[in-house]
Amino acid sequence: MPESADVVVIGAGVVGCSVAYYLAREGINVTLLEREAIGSGASAHATGSLSLLGAEFSPGASFQMARASYDEFPQLVTELEAATGMDLLYQRRPSLRLALDDEEASMIKGLMVWQQPHVEMRWIDDREVRSIEPRLSHDIIGAVYEDESAQLDSYRLNLALARGAELKGASILYREVTGLVADGSAISGVKTASGDIPCGAVVVAAGTWSRAFTSWLGFPVPVRPMKGERLLLNYPGEPLPVLISSPKRGHMISRGDGFTSVGSTGGRDYDQKELFWGEEFDRQPTETARLELLRRAIDVFPDLERAELVQQLAGSRPLSPDSKPIIGPVPGREGVLLATGHTTKGIHLGPITGRIIADYICRGSTEAVSDMSEFLPDRFADFADADFLPAAHAAEE
Repeated sequence: MPESADVVVIGAGVVGCSVAYYLAREGINVTLLEREAIGSGASAHATGSLSLLGAEFSPGASFQMARASYDEFPQLVTELEAATGMDLLYQRRPSLRLALDDEEASMIKGLMVWQQPHVEMRWIDDREVRSIEPRLSHDIIGAVYEDESAQLDSYRLNLALARGAELKGASILYREVTGLVADGSAISGVKTASGDIPCGAVVVAAGTWSRAFTSWLGFPVPVRPMKGERLLLNYPGEPLPVLISSPKRGHMISRGDGFTSVGSTGGRDYDQKELFWGEEFDRQPTETARLELLRRAIDVFPDLERAELVQQLAGSRPLSPDSKPIIGPVPGREGVLLATGHTTKGIHLGPITGRIIADYICRGSTEAVSDMSEFLPDRFADFADADFLPAAHAAEE
């Protein structure tokens, strides 16, 4: 075990590994702590969709962050694949966001009002939809066509970021964190089951487990686990030429490894009791979700009746009360930052989160996003409790 580190990053999902990678790239001595395995949380079962459409991003800083992170991926993927030899199954294709009824059409067109000036996109009718992909349902009434979207394997990305950080000098230790070492208001180390690790700064990137740090920090970290499930199918036909999503029916993506990803469930699919039962329940695939996801997929793409179910993935997403990530220094504490609460967008926003945290630690501020106020932890300074269900219902992926 290292005697000390410049920075200790807690949590080895895509967000934590992105933070470790970007810090190590700056020459910072980083120790990455994980209690289970790399990518053992939300990152392992994520879709890996990198789309600027949908309801998860809002006008202003939220969309600016989404765009900045999307633009990180081409260079980052090239760097990681060259360094590690891994194929991240990264693909950039046009996308269709489908409407199968008037409600979906209204939802899509409402978002287009502010999205269209920033993304190359246009509304197309049902005939043009089927000219692009004739196998799609005749119930489709239209879609927004996006000139470019992207997708990759989230777990491979997670492993590549971890290995890339190691190659740049970071250390990865499998230890359970049991507390923080405090010197007055300053955090000066991390307590683990195997001893303390002194450090200059701590980054809490523990996903759904981040809320455990509330008592250690004396500051609220309002993150709850939100259950989600998706399917991998073996479809015998030709791959889809575009990445497909629908506000009410989720995504449908022909992956680089030949499988078709279908999903996913979110807050709209569970009542409040099931949605927030916690991580152990969340990891259990359910027959209800499997049947619902297959029904939705066949509604959009009837020929999927011929597909074979290969895998059903289930797990928790780290939900914040306003669905926005919690990124930046903890008020009233020195030497500790949060990087958590990314809900369903941890893969998409992982790289920009890594850059932002590296900026704060190395330069004291960031220019990656012009206004960080809606993401900073201080917005929860007076937080006592909240109804997380509205935020869950807003999650589409």
